[in-house]
Amino acid sequence: MSEPGDVLFHEDQYFRRSWMWALIGLPIVIVAVAVAATPGMTATAAAITLAVGILVTGLFALARLETEVRTDGVVIRFHGLWPTRRIRLDEIVDVEARRYSMWESGGWGVHFTFAGMTYNVSGNEGVAIRLRTGRRVLVGSQRAGELSSAIREAMRRQAPR
Repeated sequence: MSEPGDVLFHEDQYFRRSWMWALIGLPIVIVAVAVAATPGMTATAAAITLAVGILVTGLFALARLETEVRTDGVVIRFHGLWPTRRIRLDEIVDVEARRYSMWESGGWGVHFTFAGMTYNVSGNEGVAIRLRTGRRVLVGSQRAGELSSAIREAMRRQAPR
């Protein structure tokens, strides 16, 4: 995909669940309190611990999953967390909008699972893409039906007439 094609679908998703922030923040707070309560802890060590906690929290606050369907392929960008993935349309065998379990997707983030590669930030809906190689890519989406339809439309447009 050297030249970008027309965009048929675009979605940005962020880590925005409040309970997820508790899961991220709680360990950071526990470590910070433990470091601060450690006898003989230097101010430098405490500052480093605090800075790491702020950086991790900031990384999740700024990270986003951007999914685009273009007339030349599917582009998946997990800004701040993972390199961009480009899937050419001729690599795609099948597309299915579906619900999935946490066990199947591996949770939120980017995961290699038995089912294939997963990109997800929230929820349990997305699009399963089956590639010619037999590999599978699962992309979480709040608009799974639209995403699936856009991929099918891009494939239809590219098909030889």
